[in-house]
Amino acid sequence: MGFPLSNRLLRVLPPVLAALFAGCATTGMNAQWTNPEFAGGSLAGQRVLVLCQARDDTLRRVCEERWTSGLAAHGVTGIPGYSLAGFGPGGAATPEEIANAGRAQGATAVASTQLMFSDVAVVNPGPQVGFGLGGGSGGYRGGGISFGGIGLSFPVGGATATRSLDSSTALVDLASGKVIWSGSATTSATGDTAAQIDALTRTTLEALKNAGLIR
Repeated sequence: MGFPLSNRLLRVLPPVLAALFAGCATTGMNAQWTNPEFAGGSLAGQRVLVLCQARDDTLRRVCEERWTSGLAAHGVTGIPGYSLAGFGPGGAATPEEIANAGRAQGATAVASTQLMFSDVAVVNPGPQVGFGLGGGSGGYRGGGISFGGIGLSFPVGGATATRSLDSSTALVDLASGKVIWSGSATTSATGDTAAQIDALTRTTLEALKNAGLIR
């Protein structure tokens, strides 16, 4: 009887462990690319239009503010897109609209970021109350009874599901329309979306610094 239980555990443990590791993962870059034509150039002292696209306007504004303050720390003046007329909720705009808005503000580049939640949710179970049984049998409506000294637990709170947040960023030169740098990053699954956006922004700016595009 022990072998069937072991087989079941072997089938169940991999997805459970995967979910646990997904919830504990740290923020990091997945991939990045730098245009060799712009190698060695820096945006220090320049103006950059910051545009975030998200599922709602609140996330868009949080993202653009994080980017603006982060660029300022590196000597770059960021212009949040939500402060300009002509951009719809969520930051939706055509490439031409973005370019025209950037030039009107005297920007030399556009930092455009898309925020996307992962399709896979990490489920965090609610608190449970446990009981130890020495043997016997019984029943409970909505629950079960274990036998042979095995513990029993009943849920006392609802489970919550969190998702990791992904970002895809492109830095575009307004004069030529060419992409200077692009990169994607992922943060861990938490219930604090603002903290996720902050972590993604810091990680992406660090990548831009390592690429020599900001100081």
